[in-house]
Amino acid sequence: MTKGKTRTQEELEEKRLEIAHAAAELFFRNGFNETSVSQIASAAGIGKSTLYDFFKSKDEIILLLLDDPLAEVRTRAKVIAENSATPFERISQILHMHMEVLMRDRAAIFKLFFEFQRLPLGVQARHEVKRQAYQDLLVDLINEGIADGSFRMVDADMVMKSLLSILSSVLMTRRPAGTPTVMLDKALDIILKGVQQT
Repeated sequence: MTKGKTRTQEELEEKRLEIAHAAAELFFRNGFNETSVSQIASAAGIGKSTLYDFFKSKDEIILLLLDDPLAEVRTRAKVIAENSATPFERISQILHMHMEVLMRDRAAIFKLFFEFQRLPLGVQARHEVKRQAYQDLLVDLINEGIADGSFRMVDADMVMKSLLSILSSVLMTRRPAGTPTVMLDKALDIILKGVQQT
């Protein structure tokens, strides 16, 4: 690890994020593949060898930048999933929370995800494992709604994918039909209640 004064774990994490955010500026401007480790080290005000004390590769940097907001979403979603509201209400609360996290810097997050998709599949898989844990939580809530009769028998995995696709549509649309919150509520009502007259 770094020479000199021993850093606490919190200080190490802070430094990792500081380096990652410096790298993000370069990724946004030049592209991930076009940004070198030397450029990242220079932007972060450290030597190239010091950067390798914190990250083994550029891949680890972009994974941290994507994993950081996802970790918050997963943690907060777990808390919501355990409350006593109906499955519909808890799913709605989780999607609104997820949108809130994305809206803090939606352009940056979507740009990072675009760059992430250019990475080798093996690297992408490391992030997908963490995404899957969050997706499984939503699937469990949908299945809970099916079990208690509030949802009809459906493919819970497809519903989950539809719910998550809403977020991109709501946040990136060029033809908004209201605020992001209003559009999300309308989309959730359509997906979770359907459009067919009963």
